[in-house]
Amino acid sequence: MRIGATIAMLLVFAATQTAADPENLAAGKPVRFLPPPNYALTAKGETDALDLTDGALCARPDNHLWFDAKSVGFSYAGLQQLSVDLGAEVPIGEVAIRLQGGSPQPGISFPVWVDLVASTDGKQYRRVASFSRWNEGDRERFGVPAEEGKGWVHRLTFRDLRLRARHIGLSLYGAGLMVSDELWVLRGPENAAPPAGPPVPFCTEGAQLYFHKPVVFFSTNIATPNPVGFFCSLPKDAPVKVVLDLPSGVRLVAGALGGVPVAETKPEALPGGGTRYLFSTQAGESGKTWGRLYLTGDWREGQEGELQYRVSWEGGQAPEGRQRLRAVRIQPAPQPKQLLTGLGWWSLGETRAWPDVVEAYRTLGFTYVPIFPRWVRDDADWAFLEELRGQGFQVVAIDSPIHVMLNQNKGNPDLMCQLPDGPGKKFCPSYRGPAYQEEVARLAREAARAKPNLFAADIEVWGWAGPLDAPKCRRCQADFAASGLKEWKEWQVERGIAIWKDLMGAVREASKAAGGPIPLCGGYDFQPGSPYQGVWSVDRLYPEWMHGSQVSTYTPLEPYHLAMVGDEARKDFEALKGSRVIPWLTPGDAGVFPGGAFRDALLECFANGASGLLFWSSRVWDTESLAAYADAIRIVAPVEEIITGGELLAGAKAEPSVRLSGMRRGDRVFLLAADYAGKVKDPVAITLPVMRPSAVIDLETGARIGQLVPQKPSFTVRFERPGARAFHILPE
Repeated sequence: MRIGATIAMLLVFAATQTAADPENLAAGKPVRFLPPPNYALTAKGETDALDLTDGALCARPDNHLWFDAKSVGFSYAGLQQLSVDLGAEVPIGEVAIRLQGGSPQPGISFPVWVDLVASTDGKQYRRVASFSRWNEGDRERFGVPAEEGKGWVHRLTFRDLRLRARHIGLSLYGAGLMVSDELWVLRGPENAAPPAGPPVPFCTEGAQLYFHKPVVFFSTNIATPNPVGFFCSLPKDAPVKVVLDLPSGVRLVAGALGGVPVAETKPEALPGGGTRYLFSTQAGESGKTWGRLYLTGDWREGQEGELQYRVSWEGGQAPEGRQRLRAVRIQPAPQPKQLLTGLGWWSLGETRAWPDVVEAYRTLGFTYVPIFPRWVRDDADWAFLEELRGQGFQVVAIDSPIHVMLNQNKGNPDLMCQLPDGPGKKFCPSYRGPAYQEEVARLAREAARAKPNLFAADIEVWGWAGPLDAPKCRRCQADFAASGLKEWKEWQVERGIAIWKDLMGAVREASKAAGGPIPLCGGYDFQPGSPYQGVWSVDRLYPEWMHGSQVSTYTPLEPYHLAMVGDEARKDFEALKGSRVIPWLTPGDAGVFPGGAFRDALLECFANGASGLLFWSSRVWDTESLAAYADAIRIVAPVEEIITGGELLAGAKAEPSVRLSGMRRGDRVFLLAADYAGKVKDPVAITLPVMRPSAVIDLETGARIGQLVPQKPSFTVRFERPGARAFHILPE
């Protein structure tokens, strides 16, 4: 480092620390990350290693840290580990980190959990303290504000540590985007002791497995997946061994780790009835789904235990890890007759690898099989799809039109806007050359094989600002002049309509000609109102060429997000007067969450007009989320005709106030009442006008809990815990 730069850094430290403040032991020290930060805007200048200890705080008045190159950002990264070597064992009184929160955009949120760990030797770390959404009351204890749609920055502080250590680490599980701008390790009193908490599998070099939640659930009645993440600083081809020890009564029936299928391992019986599995593989890359384990067993409902794991490589090994397990029996959900329920961004290969998948999908209440047609090359896979179709499952095809064409024609300048100084970098909306014609033909070929009931297109080629190069493109200029239109924005929409009709027309005609249905067609995040990326107009294409909305909300499902999910679906249903709203959610990519939050998010969709569900991505589907999904389907099955054929509920009131959503069809009502923040302690009186005496059925239990009559159309409920309650109101 240059002397001038060193002096400047010292001046920054002096400006942010007074004589009365405890010494910041981390000041100026490099931070190690595993995996490394991955957000481009904050990575500018390649200063991430020192950005958290340089004393410089983001000064943006909007508190949007992710625009500041002196911050550190992690996009859809899952679990992150970071550590600081303080140079010697020192007494530590406080550790703090400043983090982005508030959800100024849906997935830009505070971390799901943060574990503080410490070590004297840099090898074996022990947990010192933690913040977690799984710990009741932690947000209040740590003063973390609520996520409410406006950015804020919070200094998460672990106080009164009386800790002596050389190495300080943080494990943070991020949301869609996690950002920090500063870390402090403050000197404490001399009467401090080495870390004495439980050992943890923490490391910032080498390799290590991780699980995505504090507790891993497994189902006792069907085999269900659980994802296994991996961080690694080793070369991709480095040999790695993983030892996995399962307790007695738990079975690993399928899946893989590091590309090695469970079927290729040789299970070894352990004393006491457990089973050991050894996976010999290569390191590969860090990721959320380095493997997926299909577990089942014969434990009783709610029984807990733990699995153990060890990762080693030539010349090293990671600390042993222990993961809590809990057994759950997934209560079978009836398959809806009209709702589209399934996994969304989940390949046919993943479906085929699922043990006894037909039984599993039926138990979960799924009605469709997702497929990426362009990746299905094997005739056996196509035959498997036909087998599933014969079992009564619908088919949802997901594709990325135009993106595929661009990937297959890299380096071909003709596909790009033709600018005065040469080809641009974005697809030209006026291009109709051979590659375009082949793209239309490709979609037709794949639709003829897939014969989908729904075709979901993911087209994000221009970014939120749209095709900015078009007004400068000579091809677009000629097309604009020939169109007779006066505004470029209007012309962009007309180009989008023409492209959509070419692509979806080919899909529809090919599916029909092959003996399949004429599929519903829609686009990822296509909503009424402003055209998506300035090109794709739902208002102009609905209902003839587009089924309706595929609104996207990728969030960690805090209380604010749960209401947002329902509000977005409701807004689109209302705007298109009863269209098919099929939202895109995430099963945890934008931050994992308890199963109850996931169940409530799905109920919010259905209670606000959604007739189906899509998800991105497949990486973190786990047993807890699948059990919650089945629970949501079981709850709405008796009212699906109200959802798919009804109108948005109006006129319901609650005292004290709670969130009310629902659908009405004639005299029947599906009502969702929710207190997501857990603030309502008193009984809630819900008033809903009716024309004749009607029963109130608790859809969770099936019990009749009240009656509404025209003279007194109210009933009372309690919220024993934060969340939603669903009711069916029907005439007696």
